[in-house]
Amino acid sequence: MTRTPKKPAIDYFEQMIKVGQPIRKKASRSIDRAEAKEQEVDDSLLEIYQNDQGQIVDVSRFTVRRRRWWVKVLLFMLYSLILVLAGWLGYNYYTGYRAKADLLTINIETDKNLTAGQEFTYTINYRNNGSVALTELEIQAQWPSSFIFVQSEPQPSRADNVWQIGNLSAKTEGKIVIRGRLINKIGETNQLDVKTSFRPVNLSSTFTINKEHNIILSNAGVAVGLSAPDTLAIGRDNEITIAYQANSGDQTDNLQLLINNVDWADIKLIDNNGQTIESLTNQSWSLAAPSAEPNNLKLIITPKSEASGLQILSLRLETAVNDRHYLIDSRDLDFQLINSKLNLLLKINDSNADSGVTAGQVLNYQLSYANQGDSTLKDVRLVASLQGNWLDWSSLKDKEQGQVSGQTIIWSKKELPELALLKPGTSGTINFSIKLKDWDNGNKADSGQITSYTYYQVGEDNLLSKPSDNQKSNTIINQLNSDFSFQETVVYFNEDNIAVGSGPLPLVVGETTNLKVYWQLKNSLHDLRDITMVADLPDYVTWAGKDNVPAGQIRYDQDQHQVVWRLDRLPANDEAMIGQFNIGITPRANQQNKIIILLPGSTATAIDNATQGNLEVTSPAKTSRLEDDQIVQTDGLVK
Repeated sequence: MTRTPKKPAIDYFEQMIKVGQPIRKKASRSIDRAEAKEQEVDDSLLEIYQNDQGQIVDVSRFTVRRRRWWVKVLLFMLYSLILVLAGWLGYNYYTGYRAKADLLTINIETDKNLTAGQEFTYTINYRNNGSVALTELEIQAQWPSSFIFVQSEPQPSRADNVWQIGNLSAKTEGKIVIRGRLINKIGETNQLDVKTSFRPVNLSSTFTINKEHNIILSNAGVAVGLSAPDTLAIGRDNEITIAYQANSGDQTDNLQLLINNVDWADIKLIDNNGQTIESLTNQSWSLAAPSAEPNNLKLIITPKSEASGLQILSLRLETAVNDRHYLIDSRDLDFQLINSKLNLLLKINDSNADSGVTAGQVLNYQLSYANQGDSTLKDVRLVASLQGNWLDWSSLKDKEQGQVSGQTIIWSKKELPELALLKPGTSGTINFSIKLKDWDNGNKADSGQITSYTYYQVGEDNLLSKPSDNQKSNTIINQLNSDFSFQETVVYFNEDNIAVGSGPLPLVVGETTNLKVYWQLKNSLHDLRDITMVADLPDYVTWAGKDNVPAGQIRYDQDQHQVVWRLDRLPANDEAMIGQFNIGITPRANQQNKIIILLPGSTATAIDNATQGNLEVTSPAKTSRLEDDQIVQTDGLVK
């Protein structure tokens, strides 16, 4: 077996290895294996020490090229700069975020249950929650267009809406209290926007916080009622009734009525005394200041002969304060113009407008008719169509004795002889009434809608199944209000025979007896809103606390000597909601041997979300006889 001579590179490498023990010879097979392994190592080393041209590199001539020192310094400085920049940016981002989101907080508070036109308070609270002082602090308010500024504490730095606070130390707070008035339509949103700018003393950046606060007025300063038909007779006077009245404490004046540009009719306004109110322009009138007594106006609309179809009339009631106009109420009315030979007008409970009604209520109808044409009408029949499942037809009262057919009442010349020949200019009125079913006899699954209108027909032909618009009166839609109920009880012992009152029974002059008052609300047909219960306390009755309500807030109004419980909403779930409180009764000397009034009858009011009707329930008066207590046996006489 012939061995390949070793190459110089391998020889040089072997010279670098010190052999500690001599190599011992072995059997031929072991030598072959060793030579093969040695050849494999030689080949591997050859690959390492050959250059690209296949030549053996002389490793004895290798030189080590040292890196220049200034390159290392430059790289170190660059790396350090990157770290410092990243840290600075991170710090500013973190502290900036903290400064804006956490350091300064803004909170806006207002009085509850606001009434349009009456003064109330905005309170802007600000607090520095952090450990860093703030500077250049400025608060700017963008008032609602319906807001009237009265005063503030502290006073504004400029105009009526900018406060330059300046410096605010860490962990300190402050507030701005603003007095003013809101005049707007009930249900409209009144949004306050507050912009706050500041700078932390350890930063050069200025930050801004924006905060908004919405108010919806709960009560109208001026109550407005409107009654209008849905059709207008062309060429004839048609009447819209407008009533307005000041609520308690309202001081609104400079009242104006405005309408949109109406070129399809002539319009005039009549006051309480039947006198025409001169217009400021063709579309506006100045009105008397509202008072506790209602002001009733009539807007007379006479459509022109060339007018036709559907027309819209927009009404706005405004007040002027410091040369600015504020909205009190507005209505958009749709009218179908008709050209009828016989003018018909229908009213229910003295109103020709849609409204809510209550189960068990009596509906008093008035049908007015007038021939304002040029010719005599012969054999006129007047028909009243009353559609609704809650009508109790057994309660119908009609002195003219009209014929009832299904859900209609028909008057002809048999009942009213003047209908045989109705001459031009002839007019008349038919009055009748019908009662609604009470809750026990009505179907609560029914929608509770009642639709009423009248129409006329000339001649002896069969009644029309569908009269034309020119033959019909206005249509009135009444919607059944929810079955809102309110019950008040005054007791010494509750239903479990546990004493919830204290003090002497019967009542004793000069000594105080505490009694428990329970208020129970129920409602099942429509959701209600703005629920308020009020109890007026006699001067010998005091608020004794121990109040508990499942929702809303109950409080004692010391100025009015009233107990008031307010709820934002009451769902239609037929579940009783019960609130409670205590009263103390200390009879006077002149009440000895008398039965005295404990509560004169509390009142609960609410607004029906479906009908927009105002609901009101009053409880009977409660006396010292404790009529609601099943345990106490007393004649109620004060000892």
